[in-house]
Amino acid sequence: MSQQQEIVRLEAVHKFLGLDYDQATEFQDIVNFAAELCGTPVALITLLDKDVNWVKVRAGIDAPAMPRETSFCQYTIQSEGLTIIPDTLEDRRFDNNPLVHEPPHVRFYAGAPLTIKGGIRLGSLCLFDAKPNNISIIQQKALAVMARQVTFLMQLELSQKVLQNNLKELEEKNESLRSIAHMQSHDIRQPLTSIMGLIDIIRNDGYKADKEKLMMIEEAANQLDKKVHDIVEQTTIKY
Repeated sequence: MSQQQEIVRLEAVHKFLGLDYDQATEFQDIVNFAAELCGTPVALITLLDKDVNWVKVRAGIDAPAMPRETSFCQYTIQSEGLTIIPDTLEDRRFDNNPLVHEPPHVRFYAGAPLTIKGGIRLGSLCLFDAKPNNISIIQQKALAVMARQVTFLMQLELSQKVLQNNLKELEEKNESLRSIAHMQSHDIRQPLTSIMGLIDIIRNDGYKADKEKLMMIEEAANQLDKKVHDIVEQTTIKY
């Protein structure tokens, strides 16, 4: 993965880190089912940040995060398919990994990448076991399907969050616009009333307007134009 690709990936990760994964029970249901289906004591949904592997949903372990450099998920995001390690003690990549040689003593790992549009892999739906293990072809396919379901739910939650924020912003803008309209209504009516009054005078005078009356109409019209311009200016600056 190139440096630019990693920058793009991290930007995407940060968008999804802010979601409330506890609110949507479907995430926990998937994690619980993944552990049960594959016969492992631990299942996690993780998001791999620059230096930290964040555990957003968990079953069988109480670990909110772990260093990226020791995480198994750093390898999962490098591949489109599943990453399966039947026995970590037989894999040289984990010779000095504290997750293997210290609690929780991970011996088996299986992870499916959480992939969004553009092939961006955010993290993983993964399984741990404290003893060597493996999963069948059917279990592998099921894990991949569940990872896609997790990704779908994450994108749905993000879309709903963006929509709610936009609705809140629109409500705030509408309230501000109502305030502006209320404050400006009197200022607009004043020059408009002056113009209409002068027009009545000219009409009653047989539409004979002297220079003074025309100048008064022009001044009132200029005031009205300025008020309208001010309103446009205020709404443009705010929005």
